[in-house]
Amino acid sequence: MPPKKRKISDLTANDVNALSLTLNEFQMALVEDDEDLPPGLITALEQFREKLQVVKHVSFSKVDSFVLLQVNIKSGPLFLVPEKKALAEELGSAEIGDRALSMKVLKELIELVRKHVSVTTEAGCRVLINLVLLRVASAMSTDQMDVNIIPEYPIPKTLFLGNHSFGGVVDFLMTKLPERYTSFLLDDPVTALGNPTAIDGPVTSNIFEAKRDNVRAAIPPAVIAAASHCSQHGISVLRGCITSGEQWVFFVYSATSGGGGSVSCSNQYEIGPQYEGLPLILGLLHDWVDNAENLQQVYFTSK
Repeated sequence: MPPKKRKISDLTANDVNALSLTLNEFQMALVEDDEDLPPGLITALEQFREKLQVVKHVSFSKVDSFVLLQVNIKSGPLFLVPEKKALAEELGSAEIGDRALSMKVLKELIELVRKHVSVTTEAGCRVLINLVLLRVASAMSTDQMDVNIIPEYPIPKTLFLGNHSFGGVVDFLMTKLPERYTSFLLDDPVTALGNPTAIDGPVTSNIFEAKRDNVRAAIPPAVIAAASHCSQHGISVLRGCITSGEQWVFFVYSATSGGGGSVSCSNQYEIGPQYEGLPLILGLLHDWVDNAENLQQVYFTSK
């Protein structure tokens, strides 16, 4: 089968870098006054190389680890503090009266998803993600503050260091804001969050990206999405997750004043066949929503 044809706009940053280096090496090896060279070849090569080097907009889905280095975002670990694990599990498994999706019902619904939903695509994985996020949203909402789930939230094009531009859609945005603004948010989330001055009270968000397999491979796109959201909203810290529904990785992005930033990522946590990991995941999600823009950690350390 012949290789799939690609447009220049389909190239990742790694592809562009590798192709540019190859073109440079090829042109350097040519004898420019060689009469056997096709007319205009040198000019065409220079024009093509310049075209590659002109910064183009890149969607989040095409971002890789090389891009993080290009825009000066450094990576590091988050270590779960063993002494805090039980506290996170207690927070995640706490029952909140009749208003919240109970742990018993959540487990029953997860079991139904495992039996009846194909998770060979990200759309299938989102059925399970929806349930976990719904438990968190219902357990954390009060008469004064609401936690809401916004699927497929668009983030506008954002310019980074080195004239790099990124934008796209995040799979889920989880927001926390005063309860009286909930209908305003859910009816038109892009308008509501694009005009924060219309909301009297704190508004915070978390970014969640769905990834069917190899969850950690989606860290670079999710981090660039978080960095773009920070830039768009004038904030310096944002927490997020990458998940298949069964596996969850937590991260914290922090922007630096001179441009660029850093990201710290946790290990991968799994719900488990007997739901043994579910309380921990729910507790960490609770903390992530409560401290969406807080760099200080309760359950993790970076050392």
